Amino acid sequence: MSTQYAQSVCLNGHQKSKKVRWGLNVTGYCEKCGAELISTCPKCGDPIPGDYDPSGNGVLVLSPGSKIPVPRYCHHCGKPYPWTKSAIDSAQELIDLSDTLSNEEKESFKKSIPDILVDTPKTKLASTKFKIYAVKAGTSIASGLKDILVDIAAETAKRSIWGA
Repeated sequence: MSTQYAQSVCLNGHQKSKKVRWGLNVTGYCEKCGAELISTCPKCGDPIPGDYDPSGNGVLVLSPGSKIPVPRYCHHCGKPYPWTKSAIDSAQELIDLSDTLSNEEKESFKKSIPDILVDTPKTKLASTKFKIYAVKAGTSIASGLKDILVDIAAETAKRSIWGA
């Protein structure tokens, strides 16, 4: 019988373990940042998927160095995990600091941020808006946005915006 494990992740998105018994609520704090650890979605309570053992014998079928990524959104309810929401909120707050963007530009820029995190038909549009508005917002804000978003942006957006 196969075994699905959960993972424990701190509220800032640092993965602690990818092999937590499914349904177990972890306790403790992150050794990197001190934030609380979770193993379930705070919105719906569904476990955060981790390793998967198709054989059920405790031997994981993974290639050496394989990694279970920390997800951005809950697979059950679709809501952003706390680390994703924090990144979106931080990016949007940084955009508000711009004194060179109009209020309409700021709102358009802020609304495009979630579309940079996922590969959808809107990702390319969001990436184009990002490039246009980031230049207009200035080097400091553009650099800050890159620092916040580069690790969680969708691959399409990374290639389009930063050539990664």
